[in-house]
Amino acid sequence: MRGGSMAEAPADPLVGKVLNQVFTVLAPLGVGGMGRVYKALQSPLERVVALKVLNPRYAENKDPGFERRFFLEAAMTAKLKHPNTITVHDYGRTDDGIFFIAMEYLEGITLQQLLHESGPLPWPRALRIGAQICRSLREAHKLGIVHRDLKPANVMVLREETDHDMVKVLDFGLVKAFQDTHAANAPDVELTQQGVLLGSPLYMAPEQARNEADPRSDVYAWGVLMYQCIGGSPPFTGKESIDIIVKHIREKPAPLLNLVPDLPAQVNALVMRCLEKEPAKRYQSMDELLEVLRELGSSEGISGVFSDPRTGLGRAPSGVFPAAATPLTSTQAGDELAVPWEDVSLPKAETVSPPARGRWSLLLVAGAVVFAVGATLAYALHSRTPPRPAVVELPVPVEPPPRPKPSLTPVPATAETTFHVSSVPPGAQVSSQGHVLGVTPFSFTVAGPEGERASAQLSFTLDGYTPVEMTASGQGSVEVSQALSKKPQVKIKPKGGQDGYKDDPYQ
Repeated sequence: MRGGSMAEAPADPLVGKVLNQVFTVLAPLGVGGMGRVYKALQSPLERVVALKVLNPRYAENKDPGFERRFFLEAAMTAKLKHPNTITVHDYGRTDDGIFFIAMEYLEGITLQQLLHESGPLPWPRALRIGAQICRSLREAHKLGIVHRDLKPANVMVLREETDHDMVKVLDFGLVKAFQDTHAANAPDVELTQQGVLLGSPLYMAPEQARNEADPRSDVYAWGVLMYQCIGGSPPFTGKESIDIIVKHIREKPAPLLNLVPDLPAQVNALVMRCLEKEPAKRYQSMDELLEVLRELGSSEGISGVFSDPRTGLGRAPSGVFPAAATPLTSTQAGDELAVPWEDVSLPKAETVSPPARGRWSLLLVAGAVVFAVGATLAYALHSRTPPRPAVVELPVPVEPPPRPKPSLTPVPATAETTFHVSSVPPGAQVSSQGHVLGVTPFSFTVAGPEGERASAQLSFTLDGYTPVEMTASGQGSVEVSQALSKKPQVKIKPKGGQDGYKDDPYQ
């Protein structure tokens, strides 16, 4: 009891317990549908880790498939070694049936918390963070892993003694565990809930809603993430998850320039291309996206913005980058290094004092030097055939063919047309090309080139009424009303009886 009025929360039975004689559980960090995450100490390394522990009810076989999902999550994440990805140190099961994953313990805040505290980020800082996320996802994609749930809550901004943002991408719902449940401004401490659609509607690619995710789905989510970081909000919001998913599938996002008028057109084009509905129209890989980021940094006069940081070299504060840095390019795409020359220091040669010598020794040495120089000059002046310098043939440098550069074509102007659909009587189901749009009365919006009329082929169906197909077209706000006709009733005459009399005496 505390103060005689409130009962204290029951002690966590795992706190103080040692798992597999290695991990001493220190304190809880987060809880959710899958289990709990604790701060723990790993022996004999004396390393602090974040320990994810399986919910006891799954160990009791109440969900037979959970154990497989748990180890699949651990095994997939353990393959990722990139410095911008959380590291899994160990995972397994104790003798008494406790399943766990031991991960690196991170000090910092989530990108979601950073945006909540700071608001929209300057676009150079946002894209520097974005470039690190790209590198993390690039490694995952090459291992056949699609993140599927990229969002600000799944990106940790670390607290480090550096002049730039260092971020880590956290996979499979692990991020919410890496924050103190008692810390201020930490409203989101619960792990991903069990039984929900894999992914977050605010950041979900259209094809992901159909369970067809591939690496380009992460490109879409990255675009949504950058849209929010720079513009202050995701492109689509709504009260219900299904409303947001439908918008991702059908609606055209407003250009980011509408939210940030002074944004460079190339940055707008970069983000908006990531948000294309069709995966084939987006950047096809993280390598391609990183190439565009590097070119963008160069064209905007901020060379080196999207290079990997290196310990011990000159760094600029987050959002501020050297304009005249000379790049030293490595062979791996996306990992070039740009360092201002004034930041590079060379070790000074040490001056070694000659050993003490007598006066006559110094005179003899000086005389020998004078004699050697004189003999060399005499030979050079009197030799009839001076020695010819050796001719060294240098290989002619062959320039590799230029790589095709990903385009940064500005996004054409678009206009939205809203169709307000009704029917007489109401309650008709309306479809377009096999996809159900809604039940009358309702509204839907389509996007198209500015100045052109939008059109939609609509099919109306209602029980007891004849189906109707029509084409609606217009600009801006269009009212569409369709009257439905009842199907004609066909009266079936009864057959005559076996004795020749009619079954209906009134006919």
